[in-house]
Formats: sequence, C-alpha cells, structure tokens
Amino acid sequence: MKKYFFIFFLVVLAQNVFSQGGIRVDNLPDWEAEKYIKPLSTYFGTYFNSGTYHSADVPDLFGFRFSIVGMLTLIPESQRSFTADPKVDGGNGISETATVFGNKGNYYLSNSGFVIYPSGLGLKSIPLGIYQISGSLFGTELMLRYFPTVKFGDLKAGLFGFGLKHEISRYFPLLPLDVSVQLLYNTLLLENKTNDPSDYVKFNSKNFAFNLHASKTFGLLIVYSGLQYESSVLDLSYYFKDPDGVYPSLAGKVYDISVDGDNHFRLTLGSALKLSFFVLSVDANITSQTTFTGGMSFEF
Repeated sequence: MKKYFFIFFLVVLAQNVFSQGGIRVDNLPDWEAEKYIKPLSTYFGTYFNSGTYHSADVPDLFGFRFSIVGMLTLIPESQRSFTADPKVDGGNGISETATVFGNKGNYYLSNSGFVIYPSGLGLKSIPLGIYQISGSLFGTELMLRYFPTVKFGDLKAGLFGFGLKHEISRYFPLLPLDVSVQLLYNTLLLENKTNDPSDYVKFNSKNFAFNLHASKTFGLLIVYSGLQYESSVLDLSYYFKDPDGVYPSLAGKVYDISVDGDNHFRLTLGSALKLSFFVLSVDANITSQTTFTGGMSFEF
C-alpha cells in the first residue's frame, strides 16, 4: 500500500512540474528562472522538513514506527510574484510577474519584440503527504524516507531521506520534559528527458535541518514543540528555448543553476493522542511557508 501511495505522489508531482501547462522554466533566461523557481525550492525544504516528530521520547531499548503524514502548506502572496528584469531595451516595462506558484505571467515590449513571461501553477496552498519508517535503539532513532529512482515514460523520479534523533533528557533524570535533538537530510530527483533535447528539465532538491524539540505527556495526550534551523537548495538544469527570439546569443543551451530556498528557522507547536500502539498528531509550523501537518502512526 505504501509503495503505491508514493508512486502516486511522485507521478502527480512530476506531471505538475513538467506538463505543458506546468512549470515553464525553459521560457526564461537563467537570471529570471532563478527568481521564478525560488518559491519551489522553498516549498521542497518546507515539505521535507515537516512532520518528522510528535514526541521527544525515544525508547530506552527498542522501538519501531510507521507513519503517514499529511501536510497543508500555505504559499504567501509575496512568493507568488517576482520583479522582472528582462535586461533588454524597450518601451513598456513591467514590475511584477508570476512565480511558479503565481497566476498569469506578464509581458514586456522590447525593441526586439514581446518578452512573454510564463504563468505559474496558480496555487495558494499545497496539500501533500509522505510516509516514513523509524527504528530506535538505546535512546537513538533512525527515520527513513525512500523510494528508488524509477521511470514513468519520459519522467524519472526518486527520493531518499533520513533523520537521526537522540534523546538528551535521558542524561538528566530530574528534567520534567522529554528533550531530543534531530538531524534531517532529504533529496528529491525529478527529470524529464525525451528524444527532443529541447524538452530537457531536471530538478534535484537537497534539504537539511537540525532541531531541538521537547514534549510532555499527560496520560493519553502528548504536547510538543520545537525550534528548527533549516536550509534548502534546488539544482536546476534546463534547455533555454527563447520562444520570443529576444535572446539569440543565449538560446539553444542547457543551463545549470542552484537556487537557495527561503528556509531558515521554524517554530513547531503540536499535540498528539496516543491510543496504545496507534497515535494521531497535529501541529503547526511557523516559517516562510506556514505548514499544518496531521499524522497517523503505528508504534511498537
């Protein structure tokens, strides 16, 4: 079941990125593509660094957990447009146009013709999910997120991620809270490659996070909170088509750019209900793209 769940996730994500009405980075020179795609780099960092804990308590001996986590990420208006800079001479300038999450793209009338900017996906929020497995031993937990790189026609996608967590409150028996530290790293590959080299696009998202989180158990209820430092980078390779014909010296080449996401710090506040081996959790993550998560876990 979890295999088909994640296949569905990868197919939907890849189709949104590479479909004809999807993310059209191939219409932009590299300095504009970086601004257009930056919110997507931020989103990947926000998404992969969410839903990784609902308690700071790690079993002293052995533990196992399988979790399915749903996330709703809100895209702020400031990340749905960017200031265009076509760097060509013209008469009618523009100030704002759509990012990858924006609506309709704008245009610029240059001496060489119209520079038309691509539209975005028109998203103000993104609901998505992920599954993860965790095993613990002697107060240390290893979490894994993995799907092998596979091809769906012209699309190739794969994911690998891990989290390493250690409960530090076990060294302070009088501490009234459970406290843990956690290190996270996730990568995602999305690639579109056909017989036509002008259709080539590749995304490689790399995301890192380190957090300190604490929890307190009141019977069946767990209340938890955490402070996290995080970063993300999206490596993008794409063929610049120059459909408007205003950058003849730049067209017909594959460009490689790295786009840093706007991921720095986040505050997490949440609670969980533990019913024997079954746990339900919800939390809010305050960061550049506010995210709400809901989790369902089976713990042994």
